[in-house]
Amino acid sequence: MSKLQNRRPSGRASTRTQFRPLNRSTLAMSLALLLAAPAYAQDAATPASGDDQAVTELDQVTVTGIRGSIQRAQDIKREADTFVDSVTALDIGALPDRSVTETLSRIPGVTIDRFLAVGDPEHFSAEGNGVQVRGLTQVRSELNGRDSFSASGGRGLSFQDVPSELMGGVDVYKNQTAAMIEGGLGGTVNLRTRLPFDFEDQKLAASFSINRGDFADKVDPSASVLYSNRWTYGDGGEFGLLVDVARSDLSTRTDGLFVRPFFKNSNSDLNGDGTGDELWIPRGADWRTLQYERERSGAYVAAQWRPNDDIEVVATAFQSKYNELWFEDAIFVSNDPTQVMVDASQPYEFEGNVFRSGRITQNGGVPMGTDIRASDRKSKTADYSIGVKWQFSDNTEFSTDLQYVKADTQKLDSTVSLGVNVPYIDVALGGVPSIGINEDFTTNPANYYWGFTMENLVDNEADQVAWRADIRHRLDGGLFKGIRGGVRLTDRDATSRDTSYNWQPVFQTWMQWWALPGGVPLPGLDLNDTVNSSLVNLNNFNNFYRGGANTPGKFYAPILATALGFPDSYKAIHDAAAPFYSCCYGLGPFEPRSLDEPAYTNIQSETTRAAYAMVDFGLDELLLDGNFGVRVVRTENSANGYLIFPNVAYAPFLGAGESEPIEAKNSYTDVLPSGNVRWEPVDDVIVRFAASQAIARPDFGDMQAYQVLNASARDGVTPPTDGSPLPVTDLNLTGDSYDNPYLEPMKANQYDLSTEWYFDPDHGGMAWVNLFHKDIKDYFRRQSELVAFPGADGNMYDYLVTRPVNIGSARITGAELGWNQFFTFLPAPFDGLGMSANFTYIDSSTSIPNDPTVIPTDTDGTPLGDLPADGLSERAYNIAAFYEKGPWQVRFAYNWRSEFLLSVGPNGYNGGDGGIAWKLPVYSDDYGQLDGSIFYRFSDNVQLGLEMNNLNNAEQRTIMQQADAGRHVTSWYVNDRRYAATLRITF
Repeated sequence: MSKLQNRRPSGRASTRTQFRPLNRSTLAMSLALLLAAPAYAQDAATPASGDDQAVTELDQVTVTGIRGSIQRAQDIKREADTFVDSVTALDIGALPDRSVTETLSRIPGVTIDRFLAVGDPEHFSAEGNGVQVRGLTQVRSELNGRDSFSASGGRGLSFQDVPSELMGGVDVYKNQTAAMIEGGLGGTVNLRTRLPFDFEDQKLAASFSINRGDFADKVDPSASVLYSNRWTYGDGGEFGLLVDVARSDLSTRTDGLFVRPFFKNSNSDLNGDGTGDELWIPRGADWRTLQYERERSGAYVAAQWRPNDDIEVVATAFQSKYNELWFEDAIFVSNDPTQVMVDASQPYEFEGNVFRSGRITQNGGVPMGTDIRASDRKSKTADYSIGVKWQFSDNTEFSTDLQYVKADTQKLDSTVSLGVNVPYIDVALGGVPSIGINEDFTTNPANYYWGFTMENLVDNEADQVAWRADIRHRLDGGLFKGIRGGVRLTDRDATSRDTSYNWQPVFQTWMQWWALPGGVPLPGLDLNDTVNSSLVNLNNFNNFYRGGANTPGKFYAPILATALGFPDSYKAIHDAAAPFYSCCYGLGPFEPRSLDEPAYTNIQSETTRAAYAMVDFGLDELLLDGNFGVRVVRTENSANGYLIFPNVAYAPFLGAGESEPIEAKNSYTDVLPSGNVRWEPVDDVIVRFAASQAIARPDFGDMQAYQVLNASARDGVTPPTDGSPLPVTDLNLTGDSYDNPYLEPMKANQYDLSTEWYFDPDHGGMAWVNLFHKDIKDYFRRQSELVAFPGADGNMYDYLVTRPVNIGSARITGAELGWNQFFTFLPAPFDGLGMSANFTYIDSSTSIPNDPTVIPTDTDGTPLGDLPADGLSERAYNIAAFYEKGPWQVRFAYNWRSEFLLSVGPNGYNGGDGGIAWKLPVYSDDYGQLDGSIFYRFSDNVQLGLEMNNLNNAEQRTIMQQADAGRHVTSWYVNDRRYAATLRITF
């Protein structure tokens, strides 16, 4: 986009007569509760996707700190080709937050969820995880305008894996130009690092932190060091080199309580009339403690060479490593929910026929588990690139770059559980629940038995080569200011090895009279036995929920080494249990699944071929400019995996559990037009409009070629015992598939309209209103459909397969309002005060044909109706207050988002109890967190400060949706307040 005539360069007052409305400060302050938090940015924006025009030559500014960051953000937003908001490091090596994910949550329209995995409501994350832009998870991630990703089955980068200390800034593009890489249907997040020529001369900067979580009660270090220098040689030649390294450790603790789904039964006789009363009673209640430890490190090297004024060469190498270990001690219900009842001899309370408090029990005691679960993940992403810019002439510029990205992830997720059948569970609802269990019973090891083991092994790797070339020619005079065009080629390969979760029982209550001799009780723990004494201990749950919950504190459970000792610890447990099995169970010795087995391997490849053409235009006399263009991209995918046949004695014609290699190929072409217009009707007021078509390709993890086929007898059909086969009409043929290699992209028509008012541009004062709309089709949703597969007899059989498909549509409409200002008109010392705020509102609707096999269903089989789009909060806001004067920099920021749908039927909220298949929606409740920092600058070179997170000790809650039983809070979490003492040194 060509620069508007007389547009203000960064850091200078305009040469034009400025539009100065009366009482502008008063008016701006009145917008505080409606408008948006600051978009911070570094001195010059590196464009997303290599959009050269987005690079604006900004004059050098001397303003630093918070004020300088806001002014630089203002310049980037004002001069951008399309809709952009940014965040920058206030000083070298430090974004405003200690993780990129948390930093992103400050940007209008961007939200994060605070769980370890998307769709998992049972494991809270202190630093947050999933990132949504305008409610959509289909977000492109880039490093300096080029592709970047993690080997986690997705297309994007796990932002929590990236060292924030290496970042110079983060840009979020909410619409697009033809020059931008396709794929950011929700938006594009571009992580920016620094280059040697960003600095005038030699630069050395370092930061050192000691951080502590007050709940985990552990101190961890963080450090980063940057060195940059530039040299001149010959007749105007320059060379620069920058090296940046960082390491950050973190420990947190989260305690959680859970009230499980309600079931309707008539097991309880509360009025003593001898007849069971129809009541809604929860399955039970449980709790857990999760310890989280991570080590994040990174290194970045950049070389910049400018042999003359016409040529510039930039080479970079970036590597991030992320080692994460989280482990939880949990006690959880594992009972048959249709058998629970309320003990009428103890006090109880109901609201209508829905349980509020009382003693839950069942015949034979309530089966529970006490486990240790550990997830040990190691991820690495390396990015190498080299690019050249060549100014052919005053009007023509050519650029090209070559990039190679390699990422890998290894993970062990291991759970080992004991079982204990407690006599009862006392539960009282209302706020944080009160839970009671007989501790005399739970502290007796003889009441426990080994319950189960479950492991999941993952080993993923992916790499990509990308090349692009762009040319731009400026035109002199007239309506058209320039033309641009380019091509981009990519080749990505991904190999996924995943054993899936291998649940293996040791002793279970349902094994009695079958796998175990009839009438023999489950064998209790004998702590004189070597296996038992070395693999378990008595867990005290010290300071549980900061003392804010009434729960029992003592249970026997496996220790961490038991989970991490896979496979040896698993083998010891199963071998010790084998003598207790009856002759016909036939479990045999424990055999771990191996990642070397071909059936667990999926190999995928993708190539893209893209070309674009784009025109810049402008009407100088109207102070209007813009661009329009089209991008065309061809995508070709292939996936190689395995088809697993059924292994059912009464259906030998279907197969005998064999695995057969399969290959799937898919290709499609997308034509993506876009247009952007910018108009300055009066000084310092800009009206902006954008319209474009966008796509979001499915994740690699959703396109694997892996299909498991199942067969079972239909209801009412008794399988023969003489080995004769059942006719196919008496069989249920189903397929378990979480993937579909024939998925195509989601597509959207998207529109933005905004007004931006730069009412105090010399001091970062601005306000804006942005309206947006997206029409989305080919939504990704799980649906069931009949798919034909061959049988062992050569015939084809139709299986009902539930897998992701492209179906239905969605509409997203919303508004972002923003404001930031320093109150320089106040008398000293209050003239150092500043404030920013943003508010986002999103309204959404979906139109997706209902599939009765996958719609949300209550525990009694009642359909639960339409649901909102997952991950989308209707409202979100940020408010930040800051003070910068003399040596002081103070900042406090509050981030809040409203309720949103986390998942439908996640673990613990789905089942097939009593012959009814059910899956409940689980929502994240409203959540707000207060963070802050206070820094004091002792000199131009030394700054010392305190950084703080979760100052308000925020409580995260989730909500489960049921019909007659109503909506209930189902989980409560608390985690650390985190503090970091930080020293920054710059020379």
